[in-house]
Amino acid sequence: METKKKKTLLPVQGKILWDVIILSILSVLCFLLPFAHYTYHRVQWTVSGLQFITGTSVQDGEVVIASQWLLIAFIAAAVLSIVFALVFPKIKKIRLAGFLIILGGILELLFSVLFTMQVQYIMADARNAGTSYAAWLLALIAVITIARGFHILYKNKVLSPLDFMIMPGCIYFLINNYFPLVGIFIAFKRVDYSVGIMNSEWVGFSNFTYLFSSSDAWVMTRNTILYNVAFIILGNLLGIIVGIFLSEVFSKKLQKLYQTTILLPQLISIIIVAYIVFAFLSNEAGLINKGILGEGNEINFYNTKIYWPFILTFVNLWKGLGYNSIIYLSAIVSIDKSLYEAAYVDGANRWQQITRITVPLLKPSIITLVTMSIGRIFYSDFGLFYQVPMDSGALYSVTQTIDTYVYRSLLQLNNIAMASAASAYQSVVGFVVVLVANGIVRKIDNENAMF
Repeated sequence: METKKKKTLLPVQGKILWDVIILSILSVLCFLLPFAHYTYHRVQWTVSGLQFITGTSVQDGEVVIASQWLLIAFIAAAVLSIVFALVFPKIKKIRLAGFLIILGGILELLFSVLFTMQVQYIMADARNAGTSYAAWLLALIAVITIARGFHILYKNKVLSPLDFMIMPGCIYFLINNYFPLVGIFIAFKRVDYSVGIMNSEWVGFSNFTYLFSSSDAWVMTRNTILYNVAFIILGNLLGIIVGIFLSEVFSKKLQKLYQTTILLPQLISIIIVAYIVFAFLSNEAGLINKGILGEGNEINFYNTKIYWPFILTFVNLWKGLGYNSIIYLSAIVSIDKSLYEAAYVDGANRWQQITRITVPLLKPSIITLVTMSIGRIFYSDFGLFYQVPMDSGALYSVTQTIDTYVYRSLLQLNNIAMASAASAYQSVVGFVVVLVANGIVRKIDNENAMF
């Protein structure tokens, strides 16, 4: 049986991957081809990859091409791919061999894409600077190399079709959640746009010191945490109650109608929600001021802070109630019906069945959802705290959260370093909170811990 397994699991073992070697050599040879073009005296000129690496000055020094570490790193990745392909027969684990080929291709693709994005900055003195076909050819070769690595893993049954279905989601997380982590260095710089972000002065923790020395840090942290605590407690409590109510509706048609009705606010854009709230709270034609309080008793809601903690909490619960209740409803539906039948035979009424069976069996779902919510306790719904109060300056002390502070620092104050520092603070503290919350759950009930 062992010899058969070796034969089926290692169909390409012992072969040098000449196709990967050829692809890597071609990618290196591409550096002799035009990588970029620019216009000089109304004539279009091209620059090869070799000229970029050597840092050649052309056109009598009027166009200066700085030496590019990105292209040097690309060549290093291509050489690594050649090495991986040569030592492939000696690697005992096919999984490791395939991942090494994929890693080399990903590095090549990453460096080529970064280069194409920075061509105009590299050739700052050139007119109409842009990438030429060699740069795109490099990216194509890198994609083929990645595909070859996946093909090796698939042929050797390391990856299944199900894994390929998961990959688009993983790629999304890499691009949207992990690659931007590189930009955290901005939090430690004093950004000077005249010299660029990369050449700006390093200031260490000065941005964090300034952030915490102001009252903004306390206000935005307090608001973010207290609002999220209220949202977590009330949102999950109401979600459980409404989920139980929905499970008690015996008519399938009515149950679907109620589910659709309470889920509808979740599907409404926060911009529309903001204008719905404005229709109620407006001074001129708001339903509350004109229809309920009457003339002479109007309340200027958008300049009065005391009402907004309740308004924002109500809007959040109204908008998220359908989603929370349906999650708990799905957990209730999965409970074995024989438990309720046995309880009914023993004389338990509906309230006792809910308190003794439904709620205890919902504990894993409650712990998971609460732990995930605690992990985002330092994040806030930007639309809820920015759009719904209509960005009213009089309400900043009760509507300012970390997310809105980052937005205002970036777009209104044009302070990218301070915004990055606030965002880094938010991410690091949120990560620590997740670990602490999960550690507490693991101590109390190890089976329901997330990790």
